[in-house]
Amino acid sequence: MEQVIDKKELFELKKQLDIYKDYKEKGLKKLEILKRANDTESLKKFLVGRTEEEWKKYYDDFILKLEEKIKTEESQNSIQITNEAIFFLDKKTKEKFIQDTNTENYVLRRIKKKINKKEEIKEEIAYTVYKPTAFGTTANLFVENLTLYLTKQHPKLFNDLSLLLRLGDIKMLSKTYISIALFSSILAGIGSFLLFLLYVAASGGNILLGLIKAVPISFLVLLITPALFYFYPYTTIGNRKKAIKNDLPFVIIHMAAIAGSGALPASIFNLILNSGEYKGLEGEIRKIVNYVNLFGYDLSTALKAVSLTTPSPEFKDLLTGIIATTEGGGDLRAYLSGKAVDALSTYRLERKKYVESLATYSDMYTGILIAAPLLFMTTLAIINVIGGSIGGLSVKTISIAGTYLIIPFLNIIFLVFLSIIQPET
Repeated sequence: MEQVIDKKELFELKKQLDIYKDYKEKGLKKLEILKRANDTESLKKFLVGRTEEEWKKYYDDFILKLEEKIKTEESQNSIQITNEAIFFLDKKTKEKFIQDTNTENYVLRRIKKKINKKEEIKEEIAYTVYKPTAFGTTANLFVENLTLYLTKQHPKLFNDLSLLLRLGDIKMLSKTYISIALFSSILAGIGSFLLFLLYVAASGGNILLGLIKAVPISFLVLLITPALFYFYPYTTIGNRKKAIKNDLPFVIIHMAAIAGSGALPASIFNLILNSGEYKGLEGEIRKIVNYVNLFGYDLSTALKAVSLTTPSPEFKDLLTGIIATTEGGGDLRAYLSGKAVDALSTYRLERKKYVESLATYSDMYTGILIAAPLLFMTTLAIINVIGGSIGGLSVKTISIAGTYLIIPFLNIIFLVFLSIIQPET
């Protein structure tokens, strides 16, 4: 009996094989990094309760199964192939097909041209791992010992930082991040010291006096730089929280619609991810899908793992509710439908509050930046006619400063404030 090889199915099998091989290779590198760093906690989380040998065996068995399946399909004696599938076969099978069917070169060119006209398949990265950077490697080379010493002396401080990195989805080992912060602060301190001395020398100042002044300045820079690194994750957490909050109502509505069709709970997250419509939640949903498809977690464990690292309390509440509903045998469709109604109502109320607050800000803008400058300029005109000055400054100087500096500066501040409070659409 002839076996019909579907191009898409065979291509997907090979793509899946490449993904698992690549993941295994990068996973082994990560294991080596974690073992060298003696980071037992991260190592346990990565292995998910398995030994290193069990972890390797899981991927070896799965890769072997895929290879056997592909080999079986490609080695059939009689193969009936769709035209477009020719270009997805290995060289040996392709040559056999051309020889058996007497396919001419011009026919192959026409088929290839037809394929090229179709929409290109974009290869998506199904997972991400920590990738070392040149600067991170250099920082570890110079200050790794200092980093390990500080983390042992102040475990609570750096454990909190490690949690912040996970909440901010900063794909970097906490040890490397700390090394980069320390190395950057040293470079910034030395750089500021040399720049200040260069400035003093260029301006013809006293070098000895400049040297005395440069020390506290460079020391201040040395302290400020690691502080900036420590508080940077708060910025990314805030941005992620805002993005998730804006997308969440529509994601819940979409999930409720999928659940209403009778789809399995795990399939809901796959379909949401494949839609590509919710960029704010894409990272969180991708983690859930990868935990299930790549790490072999059950859905409840995957949801619990993501709920621990998501910066959004609303999304955490949703995941907790899904876990309770699925484990308790409840109606997931009814739960998601109820959450969709609540989320949409909350979204509308927040938008309404924002519009009402704009009316208040509009009144403030009219009073402070339109009416007040007009009255101020009128007062200046009267003073100019009478004669005199204000605080030793002439009326002309004050009016120029107000027109070209103060009023534009206040307008910029107001616009920045509005852009910060404005919800994303």
